[in-house]
Amino acid sequence: MKTNAGAPGLEPVRELHPARLLGLCATKRLARRIILYDAVESTNASAMAAAADGARGGTLFVADAQTAGKGRKGRTWFSTAGKSLTFSLLLRPAEPAEGLTALLALAVLTALKDSLAGLAVKWPNDIFLNGKKIGGILAESKDDAVVLGLGLDVNEGEDDFVAGIAAEAISMRLAGGRAFDRGIVLCTILEAFEDLYDRFRESGLAPFREEIERALLYVGERVVIETGGSSFEGAMIGITDEGRLRLEIDGAERVFSSGDLTLRGGSRGTDSRP
Repeated sequence: MKTNAGAPGLEPVRELHPARLLGLCATKRLARRIILYDAVESTNASAMAAAADGARGGTLFVADAQTAGKGRKGRTWFSTAGKSLTFSLLLRPAEPAEGLTALLALAVLTALKDSLAGLAVKWPNDIFLNGKKIGGILAESKDDAVVLGLGLDVNEGEDDFVAGIAAEAISMRLAGGRAFDRGIVLCTILEAFEDLYDRFRESGLAPFREEIERALLYVGERVVIETGGSSFEGAMIGITDEGRLRLEIDGAERVFSSGDLTLRGGSRGTDSRP
């Protein structure tokens, strides 16, 4: 599936219509049942509620507009109706959420590498493009289900980003100089993820660790992580086979499962998305 074609003449919701996506997506198990919302508060919240009601694993929840998207630590993910891509995938049985976050990040980079140069991953859950944030991932789990959500800036213009994040955000359209078909972008990501996920379920994240580390920002640099009300500074080594952050602090290795990561002396910025 290529991302080099727009969708001229398609209504924004039609671009993501389940009947169209079922024809576009070459997935075999994932996203064979699709729920589309014209507008919804959060695809992750909708997927979690559906999971509690027994929805099948592999169900895709996608929205043309998301009004109260969920980010890490209660933050909000801002999206633009008809321009952003926001979706959540329900997975059963539950897999380690931290590993799935890294896996989806790798799928995004794999799917978009032919269309965009300069993509990178900022641990634990951000997608960056040429130093600016283009997407965020949120994994949530309960009982035997994991919901894996992605917010991706696809066709936004500079005026679509709210004050406070405009200087730090970018879209595929701004970077590529043209509009992208969100349905094709979505299917390309899902196809890449399904291939990775099949191998992940057999062997975990370990086979992908080196590839993910090559895509990570700040490896080998001095960073600061804020977690659990404390701040730690050290040299970023990479990640573990489970997707946790590895830092060298005072000559010893420390491992962190979550936190806000910044370059030493850098700014975390005001982007309140995941």
